[in-house]
Amino acid sequence: MKTISAALTVAAVSVRGEVVRYWKTPALLAAAFAAGLGFAIPAISAYGTLTLPPLRGGDLGLTWRAGVRPPAATQQDAVDALTGLLLGAGVGTLAIAAVTILILSLAREAERTGEVAVRRAVGAGRGSLLSSALLEGGLIALTGIVAGGIAGGVVTVAMAAWPGTLRGGVFWPGMVGAGALAVVVFLGVTFPVFFARRRIGEAEPHAPAPLMPSAIQAGASLVMLTMGALLSRHASRVVAATSAAPADGAVYSISMPDTAPATRAHRYATLLRALAENHGQASLTSPGTLLGLGAVGTVTTDCGQCSEGGMQLRWRVKPATHRFVSADSFQLLGVTVVEGRGIASADSWDAPRVAVISRGLAAREFQFGQALGRGIRVVDDGNRWSTVVGVVDDAPAGGLGGAFQPRYSVYLSVLQHPPGAVDLLTGRRGGAEDSVRSVVRSALGYRALDASVTSVGALVAGQAAPLRWFAARFGLQGWAMLGIAALGSMAVTRLWVASLLGELGLRRALGARRSQAVAYVMLRAAAVSFAGLAGGVWFGGAVWSELADLVVGLDPWDVALVIRFGVILLLSTLLGALPPVWRATRATPASLLSAS
Repeated sequence: MKTISAALTVAAVSVRGEVVRYWKTPALLAAAFAAGLGFAIPAISAYGTLTLPPLRGGDLGLTWRAGVRPPAATQQDAVDALTGLLLGAGVGTLAIAAVTILILSLAREAERTGEVAVRRAVGAGRGSLLSSALLEGGLIALTGIVAGGIAGGVVTVAMAAWPGTLRGGVFWPGMVGAGALAVVVFLGVTFPVFFARRRIGEAEPHAPAPLMPSAIQAGASLVMLTMGALLSRHASRVVAATSAAPADGAVYSISMPDTAPATRAHRYATLLRALAENHGQASLTSPGTLLGLGAVGTVTTDCGQCSEGGMQLRWRVKPATHRFVSADSFQLLGVTVVEGRGIASADSWDAPRVAVISRGLAAREFQFGQALGRGIRVVDDGNRWSTVVGVVDDAPAGGLGGAFQPRYSVYLSVLQHPPGAVDLLTGRRGGAEDSVRSVVRSALGYRALDASVTSVGALVAGQAAPLRWFAARFGLQGWAMLGIAALGSMAVTRLWVASLLGELGLRRALGARRSQAVAYVMLRAAAVSFAGLAGGVWFGGAVWSELADLVVGLDPWDVALVIRFGVILLLSTLLGALPPVWRATRATPASLLSAS
């Protein structure tokens, strides 16, 4: 015990002396470790925990012929996909932190190689050196855990601003990531011990520092920063976009889940007639339709003399988004009828079944693109066929999850397929709300109308809120990557300049001016940064395209954003390279040659 206590005492004294002499590198190691924990672990732990409030209606109270996915399910698919990208960003931040820690460990090893060699030469045992390194690593890890815990708490509080609910997630991936980062710290601080020289040999020149890690870090930061900016700008566009519905439109939530479909259809017809007499245009739609979302199921088309894969195939079964609308819905939603007619008030429960389909469905799944008058079997009508009476251009799906819907759409009469939950859209006029409520309660009953009333703008803003949240998280990961990479960049630049001291001294001895030496080093640093940014653009193209596939209307590429963040990253690299270069060029050529 006395021997162990004495060894620990010697190690503690040694660590205290080393920390006093070389405090900068351990401080940077602790900062990189803390940043990796504080920013990466919350992002990794968020996977599988985010849910949005489900849209009303569920299965809409209809009898579906086959499996159907309501709009809430497609929205959750989009959230899970974006969370998967956020998980990748967190893992990327963790990897950047690990690379930075290794780079800083190389800088630490370069600082202490001579001292470790002296201690080994005068008889210091490897165990004593290892104890000192482990104590220092423990101090760095403890400092990083405390600082990272504080930063992680702040980030976690910010993540709690998610516009939905947070369910219990799986915490082991985050814990594994934190443990792996701690292992990297201890490997880094013990590296000089295991590769220490026993004898003091002749002075050796500094080995050239690897610059590839700095280039990779710059490219990864560019990818994340651009992702956050693209999402943020798209969310602003969604909020600012003028909906085809009236700007002052009021949306009322109606629920009649326990009423028979035929009764619902007749009551909806009574409601629409009463509203038309007293309030002009009024639209009844299934939940999500105002946002371009709908229930996803299969349709069967009577294609005619069609073939697929070289085989004659009259009946084609394809997935399609089902939207239930009333006579005024197309005009209020901005959906343009390009052929035939839209849904009419006469398309009631007792009338022959009709359907209006999207242009793409008509062009690809009907002979010669001629769909009018042909049959289509929709998902809730069993073996009953509907007649195609119109073809429309689809309105853009502004709601989150629109990218996960099929490319085909079918519009059905809300009076022939009456959902158990609908949205009533009317113009918002002074004093009209009480009148509308009175009409609704008279036609449908007092309990059918929900207490809340909202606007179209509020619905759109509600869809933009998750995009803003993800934009902030991706942006945060990007800036965290940039900050962590800056720590490693400074260390790499210091090592790199140290490896160039002889060359700089020779250039100065041959008459090169100080400004020329600075320009020489800065140009090489800029070339490395450009290489990293080029790699980021190449890899980012695939990532940004994947993001655009998840969010309808998102730009997959923006040159201005790439240039803006590229300039920021380039300047950060040059600013990190300038101090050691400036100090080196202030020395005399003889001292530079001697130091090399």
